[in-house]
Amino acid sequence: MSQTDTPRRLTAILAADVVGYSRLMQNDDRATLRDLTERRAVFAAEVAAQRGRIVNAPGDAILAEFPSVVDAVECAARVQRELAARNAGVPEARRMQFRIGINLGDVLVEGEGIFGDGVNIAARLESLCDPGGVNVSASACEQVRGRLAYEFIDRGEQRVKNIARPVRVYALDLSAHGILPRKKPLLDRRRAILASIAVVVIVAVLGGMETLKRNRKAPDAAATIAVLPFANQSGDAAREYFSDGITEDITNALGRFSTLRVIAAGAALGYKGRKVASEEAGRELGVRYIVQGSVREAGGRLRVGVELSDAAKGTLLWSERYEGEGKDVFEIQDRIVRNVAGALAVKLTTLEQRRVTVKPAESMEAYDLVLRARELLPRGDRRSNREARGLLARALQLAPGYGEAYAALAEGEFQRAVFGWMEDPQEGLRRSEAAAQQAIVLADPGAAARAHGVLGSVYTFTLRYDEALVEADRAIELNGSDALAYGLRGGVLLWIGRIDESVAASEQAQRLDPRFSRESGFSLALAYYLQRRYREAVQTADATLRGLPDVSFVQAVRAAALAQLGQADEARQAAAQVRRLDPFFKRELFGKRLVSPAHQKHLQEGLQKAGL
Repeated sequence: MSQTDTPRRLTAILAADVVGYSRLMQNDDRATLRDLTERRAVFAAEVAAQRGRIVNAPGDAILAEFPSVVDAVECAARVQRELAARNAGVPEARRMQFRIGINLGDVLVEGEGIFGDGVNIAARLESLCDPGGVNVSASACEQVRGRLAYEFIDRGEQRVKNIARPVRVYALDLSAHGILPRKKPLLDRRRAILASIAVVVIVAVLGGMETLKRNRKAPDAAATIAVLPFANQSGDAAREYFSDGITEDITNALGRFSTLRVIAAGAALGYKGRKVASEEAGRELGVRYIVQGSVREAGGRLRVGVELSDAAKGTLLWSERYEGEGKDVFEIQDRIVRNVAGALAVKLTTLEQRRVTVKPAESMEAYDLVLRARELLPRGDRRSNREARGLLARALQLAPGYGEAYAALAEGEFQRAVFGWMEDPQEGLRRSEAAAQQAIVLADPGAAARAHGVLGSVYTFTLRYDEALVEADRAIELNGSDALAYGLRGGVLLWIGRIDESVAASEQAQRLDPRFSRESGFSLALAYYLQRRYREAVQTADATLRGLPDVSFVQAVRAAALAQLGQADEARQAAAQVRRLDPFFKRELFGKRLVSPAHQKHLQEGLQKAGL
């Protein structure tokens, strides 16, 4: 189905988010999770009472829609009044408050999900809102004014991210109910926030970054950066997984900044153990900035050195050394990520400030076990999978609320189900889905991004394409540099017949991680073939087969593309390779997942021409 065929509807959209959620979790994660569960129940009851439905509730956010704007605003007012009552006897530092934004807008409908500017504007209104308040757009306000016993405060037109036109903002006046909106113009509030951020950046700069004063400038619209594997200086080769894990965590955290394009951690593995100039690495990886570092563990102490270079100029922008107890690793990672962002003058949205913070594990031993498991899973063999799952089970005994452990467990269960390493693969898929859902509920952005990706893989494997696409989009929303999520999205779009979008997603995955996996190489090669870009299909298949020469289904696409190009001899040779790799290959079954009969016919035609 093409994008123009995607259903649309006009709807009232409500977006809500917890104020200071990361701070609350750091202070008392168990109490915060309990409070969040209670507050979600309040939302669910009020949304249902006002004839709405909750579309999505990732982490500490809630997205709902209503057939009527009046119902949406009444729901928001009731929720804020109820939450204010619950917070009345709670110390201010422990109060859980929400911001709510409401917009009346046109949305795209895919499965149970809604997408588009209508949703984006509601989210932006929420981010501009006072704690405990409600912001509505002009379109929503026009429908409600005079129909409810509430007044609105005009906050003026505001420029919001990724929306071309200004948005006029109206704040719901709940002062009669003891909820006092600020009377200052919203512009003043935004200036104050920007001033606060500026102070933080200035303090970081004055902390010793003299070189940065000479070299810092605002990055390109999407500054490119790679984190090379941190060197293990612990004197124990068996601890490589620890320095690799820190590298991966920092890479993923930087990926949650919308203004950075971060090369996948796996794509930089070729630099492990190599002394390489930043200019050389930047040129080879196609990035402007390079982060390098080292990790040393000794006697319970941790020392991390890190430096940021402008690869294009060959200049060092910033360097720092961090020391602390082993348990300080999470704070060190946060400081590294924030200092890199500060050095590149990256502007952080409120949401990104929350998402970048690493959620500490309840136990350092649990963190260590998870890093060991994450190192084992990519090996892709049964023994490593079994060992990884055993490590994760121990980690969850030590830290039952550790989202990263659940995300890794979801991956492990999916892997053994797909490869048939268990009597009942369906049970493995159910376990994978349950573990991923638990990781998401625990509201750790890094773990949630991984978990959404695993869910997308589970749903793709079980032919639930609409759900798979939603999960891929959620993973990308949490980490805009997630190569696996882009590859997943490209594969799903391929099967459902949105070929142009599939190519765009798969090409973005390849930019973030130039290494082709079996799945990403196959998806892009087949998408090119269906676009009749046969030469590019052959080139993509060749690039994939150079690293993975025994993948029969990639060789089959290559054979079909060569046949369509009229290269009969090369096509027959490729077909012979397919039969060698898969003696039971059946042409009529290949590509059956393609929803479009026309796409199936086109693929069958090429395979037949190749002699398959």
